[in-house]
Amino acid sequence: MKFLGRTHPSGYNSPLSPLGSWPGVLREEAGATSASLWLRCDRKDHRSLIVETRIEGGPGAVTAPAPAQREKFAAVAVATAEKAAGSFGCDQVRGGSLAGLGGSPRKKPVTLAEARGTCAALRPTESSARRLGLGHVWEARASGTAPVEDCVLTTEADPQLPAFSLSAYYGPFAEGYSEQVTPRVAGKQGVQKDGWRVWATAKCPGTETRALYVLSGVVGSDAEGTSGVPVKKDDPGFRTEALTAFARQSAERHHCAELALP
Repeated sequence: MKFLGRTHPSGYNSPLSPLGSWPGVLREEAGATSASLWLRCDRKDHRSLIVETRIEGGPGAVTAPAPAQREKFAAVAVATAEKAAGSFGCDQVRGGSLAGLGGSPRKKPVTLAEARGTCAALRPTESSARRLGLGHVWEARASGTAPVEDCVLTTEADPQLPAFSLSAYYGPFAEGYSEQVTPRVAGKQGVQKDGWRVWATAKCPGTETRALYVLSGVVGSDAEGTSGVPVKKDDPGFRTEALTAFARQSAERHHCAELALP
């Protein structure tokens, strides 16, 4: 999870996008682009191989690559993963294509009513969200193959101001979140009583680790230096409603069952 830049639930995290139809994700921020792929070794009793590739720019580097550069980087990441799979005895690499490769979801915010990707499940919560001052989302294409799916709710007044992040983690990424993000989540579902976090889990094919679905408040500071989640009021019911909708839709895409909700 350190590779994804995620070590604290209330910190800002760059939203991820799917690596085409490959079982991987792409992350772009601050002059650096990275990719992470989860390859399942079919004959290794659910063993997995995580391949991470990263390219960094020096001072003054552009914040995101051009589409052609992004595709070249993604192709290198996939080729590296295929070679690594052969070296470690993963007999069947579940391949894919890089069609539909997109950049950072943050660059194209849409209204909650327009959500059609990883945030689509939240459309029915629009009226509740607006009461909290939320009206936009950062979303990626809902591929059903990405091992991490993100949806970020931002304020109605400023589409670039995040308030809540919702993420679905599968396989080793779920395990990584549980082990490295503190305070740690515990149990199949739960609510962090002294924070802004709720979570759910589900049983998914191809892995013994339960998928993890998490909603976290993004704590920031306003112009007056006041720290907090940028919502008009606290509404625990909305957080549970939003996570439930998000988790159900993501779990269905990944053919998961036994969804345990908070």
